[in-house]
Amino acid sequence: MDEIKSIDTSEIKKRLKGYFVEKDLYYQKKVDSTNTIARNLVSKGAKNGSVVIADCQEKGRGRNGKIWTSPCGCNIYMSIILRPKFNPEAAQGMTILAAVSVADAIAEIASLKPQIKWPNDVLIGTKKVSGILTEMSTQNMNIEYIIVGIGMNVNTEEEDINDNIRDIATSLLIESKKINGQTDPIDRNKLIASILNKFDKYYEMFLSTGLSSILHNYQKYFDMMGKTIRINIKDKDVEGQVVGIDSKGALLLKTGENKLEKVISGEIYF
Repeated sequence: MDEIKSIDTSEIKKRLKGYFVEKDLYYQKKVDSTNTIARNLVSKGAKNGSVVIADCQEKGRGRNGKIWTSPCGCNIYMSIILRPKFNPEAAQGMTILAAVSVADAIAEIASLKPQIKWPNDVLIGTKKVSGILTEMSTQNMNIEYIIVGIGMNVNTEEEDINDNIRDIATSLLIESKKINGQTDPIDRNKLIASILNKFDKYYEMFLSTGLSSILHNYQKYFDMMGKTIRINIKDKDVEGQVVGIDSKGALLLKTGENKLEKVISGEIYF
């Protein structure tokens, strides 16, 4: 098995094709959290489209304050800084946009078939391989900034995944060995560049025509249609059948009372 290549921002920049995310790439070997670094950079005037990349996260977070296990030297931890002019209500679309970008990149670089679990998890089979944490700050009903954090298990070996989450988490390398017989590590520089190129393309589409133009791509990976789920919304459990995603990215759920529930956020259980 080949050695895992180091993250190299110059190599990543060579592969970037768009105009939006080529502003600045900030790389640090070890951070508490790339979202935290991104917030600090925003306060110092970081440009729209700047990206923070780290080789190791010591305090990575998921939704609802969950810990994202972050071993060093093998995975992807990055945050994209946005300074948009659209309405705060449209910000939910950034999680959808990032999930499609990640799924597209996995299919392109790792030759795997990812699935998206609404709103922010990317799976291979039934196990999570990537999570997205979107944070926003507003002032006077205007968006000050949005930070889109992306964590991905890329070259983690099975024995390095915590015992407590081994039944629900995986990595691209683990799945590549099982599915494709591929044992060489996946090039993180290629994968990061691919994610950013996809994000660049979809963000431009979003600004031009809104989220609806991206939802068609989202549906390719959305494997929840027709499934019965239980979702915790504001400490209340709601059960129903998934019937789709609306034009703003909300989950549409048909409940037992035959009502259509529009869900903006919540913790899903199958």
